[in-house]
Amino acid sequence: MKNWILTVKYYLNKFIELGVLLLAVSVIAEILFGPDVAFFGSQVTKNLISLLNSLGEQGIA
Repeated sequence: MKNWILTVKYYLNKFIELGVLLLAVSVIAEILFGPDVAFFGSQVTKNLISLLNSLGEQGIA
């Protein structure tokens, strides 16, 4: 049972690391190439800033 939990934790950790890495790459790509980078969608930084502002208004961040 403990081995199964450790395996799930490992894969969840790797999945979160991958998400953070993709977020960082998309922000860097938007800074370098402008807001209309085709592969990463549009305006990643604008969406991220609005999300953080929303969390800040609710007292979470």
